[in-house]
Amino acid sequence: MISVKHIMAGQPISVTSDDSVRRVIGLMEQFRIGGLPVLDNQQLVGIITSRDVRRSHPNRLVADSMSTKVVTIEPHFSLWQAKKLMDDHGVERLVVMEAGAMAGLVTKTDLISELGKHVDALTGLYRSGYLNHKALELLDNGQEMVVIFLDLNHFGKIDKDFGHVIGDEILRQTGQVLKDLMENNRDYLCRYGGDEFAVVTSKPWEEAKKLAQEMIDALVSQAWPQNIEVTGTVGMAGGRLGPDASDRNKICAVSTLINQASLTSTRAKKEGLPLGEAGWLEL
Repeated sequence: MISVKHIMAGQPISVTSDDSVRRVIGLMEQFRIGGLPVLDNQQLVGIITSRDVRRSHPNRLVADSMSTKVVTIEPHFSLWQAKKLMDDHGVERLVVMEAGAMAGLVTKTDLISELGKHVDALTGLYRSGYLNHKALELLDNGQEMVVIFLDLNHFGKIDKDFGHVIGDEILRQTGQVLKDLMENNRDYLCRYGGDEFAVVTSKPWEEAKKLAQEMIDALVSQAWPQNIEVTGTVGMAGGRLGPDASDRNKICAVSTLINQASLTSTRAKKEGLPLGEAGWLEL
């Protein structure tokens, strides 16, 4: 999964608290940047932004103009964790810290640009990386979770018989139909790939099963182009890890749940069932 370390600017330009605001202005204009970390003796003591500069006289010291409330992040954090930090604190830059030292800088512009690559252009849904991130987040918090994996039935034939334009419209509508069923801060939907959609939810098993059935029913009741019959098969798998589990174990657990939900969907489809349950797994 792509993380902060993949998009951060390593060894960013910095200033000291004894530098003048005039020097900061010169650096910002020269390198076309809007913020500089402030380091004294290689220790992070603040950050100065273009907003701070606009409110300060050029002859003032950085120490008098900078903000000492620096929002930091570690290199292994996900892009979605970085976005949440920026949104929560209302900042456009995060200083990346590793082993107590500054390792880089992440800007909102770079972050949004990269996150855009993880959004499916057709449906507007996040791609599979988002699902992995939310699943790991739930495991980090010691929460139980259920993965719901939905595969459209006979989509290849529909796409072949009616053409790619109709096929794309069905995928787009599927994304919207499913999105309308999601509960904020509990259900997280993505287009997993092709005609496959997946949800990770913090709901207990029976509530998750109810959501899965609603997903199936919503496809049946939707008015599709040219009155095409569109249905889906769902597979479910659930589990939980303790908060002391290693990062490697958490990543393996997420992969296991997604894989089991997918396999369960495949088995259910072969058996002609709309919903298959792998049950609660020991992770």
